[in-house]
Amino acid sequence: MKAISLNGKWKCKSDVENIGIENKWHMSENYNLNDNNLKDIEIPKSYNFLKGFENFEGIFWHFYQFELNEETDLNANDYQIRFKGANYNSKIWLNSKFLGEHNGGFTPFSFIVNNLIKERNNFLVVRIENTRKRDQIPAMSFDWFNWGGIYRDVDLLILHKNRLNNVSIKTILTTKQKSRVEVSYNIKGEVLLKWQIFDSTKTYILHEGISLERSGKGGFNLIINNPKLWTPNTPNLYYLRIYDISQKSKELLIFNTHFGIRQIEIKGINLILNKKRIFLKGASLHEEYMPYGRTIPYEKRKEDVSNLKSLGFNAIRTAHYSHDEDLIDIADKVGILILEEIPVYWSCDFKNPQTYETAANMLTELIWRDINHPSVIWWSVGNEVPLHKKTCSKFIKSLMNLARAIDKTRLVTVVSRKIIPDLTRKSVDIATINSYFGWYFGHVKMISFVLDLIRTPVFNKPWIYTEFGAGAKYGFHADWNKQVKFSEEKQLQVLDYTIRTINSKDHFAGWFIWIYRDFRAPKRLNKFQQGYNRKGIVSGEHNEKKLIYYRFPKIISEKRKTYNTKILGILLWIIFFPLSYLLFTRMIDQFLEYRVKKEKF
Repeated sequence: MKAISLNGKWKCKSDVENIGIENKWHMSENYNLNDNNLKDIEIPKSYNFLKGFENFEGIFWHFYQFELNEETDLNANDYQIRFKGANYNSKIWLNSKFLGEHNGGFTPFSFIVNNLIKERNNFLVVRIENTRKRDQIPAMSFDWFNWGGIYRDVDLLILHKNRLNNVSIKTILTTKQKSRVEVSYNIKGEVLLKWQIFDSTKTYILHEGISLERSGKGGFNLIINNPKLWTPNTPNLYYLRIYDISQKSKELLIFNTHFGIRQIEIKGINLILNKKRIFLKGASLHEEYMPYGRTIPYEKRKEDVSNLKSLGFNAIRTAHYSHDEDLIDIADKVGILILEEIPVYWSCDFKNPQTYETAANMLTELIWRDINHPSVIWWSVGNEVPLHKKTCSKFIKSLMNLARAIDKTRLVTVVSRKIIPDLTRKSVDIATINSYFGWYFGHVKMISFVLDLIRTPVFNKPWIYTEFGAGAKYGFHADWNKQVKFSEEKQLQVLDYTIRTINSKDHFAGWFIWIYRDFRAPKRLNKFQQGYNRKGIVSGEHNEKKLIYYRFPKIISEKRKTYNTKILGILLWIIFFPLSYLLFTRMIDQFLEYRVKKEKF
């Protein structure tokens, strides 16, 4: 495969009145370079960086003219245009012909263009709409900035007619000293395959062989003795290369990737990585870094990962959607675990089959994009949705079943904010809870008892505290003893106490602070937030480090002495559960949701 970048100088214009399709803006004869409405844009880039469109939600058209500029045999290859990410609904035309459309802003999509591509004067048109709609994923309400446009790379792929699709590399530790590697794939066309496994130097061949399948589904298995395992502390990588040797005069490389030998599993209340218990110390991260928006340079992403590792973190939750694959590639190489998620968020149209189809397609695209990355250890199919409702729980359980059908090597869950009425907790691989004691409600000292209480109905699996935190405006300080909201001191107190408490709970397998960096959140408009969620440990404008940032190396593994309230929690559950479920839990959930969404202090 060869990739020709289609990044660069494009033209674009808004379509506020939605007249572009009717007026056939996609037709090359209707394209006018002298159009006063045309603006220059450097793709990849969100159109929200254009003057006058900083907060625009609606329709934008993008235009690009390109040449192949090299010797090509248009009949000998397949040609595919691939978009790594564009938000939200994308309709694509090439040389005035409609290619198709895609829903979702965070996963790659592509179109075969064999009969349309030309050596000269290709005209690519992309209509993108990021208007919020009830049947979309996410739907009408979400707590981050709605970046629009083509903000990830666009490529023209030149593919061999005979190639592999859906290559999956599965590693199983049969013992601590032996790993089974299972490679499977689908063959397009007809091939004769030779494969090679290289060590981390990419020069020494550990294993090689010939695969006998010529078409259809295929694969091969091998044993690696004394493997160098992939962990956050030792991110050892192997490399797989597969050649088509049908033409004896020449070996044609048709697949090339890295992979790691690692195994993630659950045993009782423990999370196990490579036969050893692991405790996750993580941070959530939105894909936003000013002044780049979502189009974050590779080195800036790497800097984020390196900073987190230097503080003692070993995991990142890519909330609440999949980030660019560059981040996952960095995590593989630097060594940090990744918890991935699709944006089934808050309130979606769970009764609508089209909404489910969109979510299922997002999940499928994400899994197949990242299936061979050793850093990725779980798929989350949603965040803070109404899991006490049957329509929602059915929707979520169907997505979890889909994830398990595609990939049996990783954990599957949904991130819950339900303290009690969650109809999915017995179906997840690992139980989760989002809650902000000491910030939106209650006192931070309540957390120990609550964490013992909630695990009572699901006591036989590990838990992860997937969100907690407190806001702080960088540079705003207050008396330590007064606990003033949005002061750096208040944030430090909440995170310090919460982390040390969770570290002391044996049934918890980890925690994730909310969040590494402040991010744009248009709903949050008080004098401290000013359009940002301020719960980051660094600021969103300039990455300034808050007080808590410097405290992490000390507290990240520290435990606070707590009293065992498990027996009390069980007794309260038995006595009060029926009454609390029927009369109070929905009222409590509604109150908590109100506090979270309105930031009413």
